[in-house]
Amino acid sequence: MRKLKTNRSLAPYLLLGFLTCGIYNLWYMHHMVKDINEICREDGRHSPGIIVYALLSLVTLGLYSLFWWYRLGDMVARAAHKRSLYVSISGVPMALYMLFGSYMCVFIAWFGLHKMFEATNELADLYNDEQAQKINN
Repeated sequence: MRKLKTNRSLAPYLLLGFLTCGIYNLWYMHHMVKDINEICREDGRHSPGIIVYALLSLVTLGLYSLFWWYRLGDMVARAAHKRSLYVSISGVPMALYMLFGSYMCVFIAWFGLHKMFEATNELADLYNDEQAQKINN
């Protein structure tokens, strides 16, 4: 069992992303999507990785990125609902945060990322507990 990361936050994402010209952001998102896919594995849902995201977003002039963020938000919301956990993110709001953040005000996108990181942290914590209980039983 791989223990999922439970301490994602916006500050290091922004700071280290700035210092590494976005390379850290790709690494960070790759690992977050990997964790979300692990959490949702039993649901049969899977999100493509960051390379597919980047390539298809480039080819579709950014339209695929909205779908990708929608899918990620939806996966997190469904996984949280399955575990009776309330999270303040889902597919449509996440896509809208990214849409308006991309074209109007970057702070809106950062707010959406913050919400996604919070929800993923909570889900990862629950997932880690579930896996530890399975091992102990």
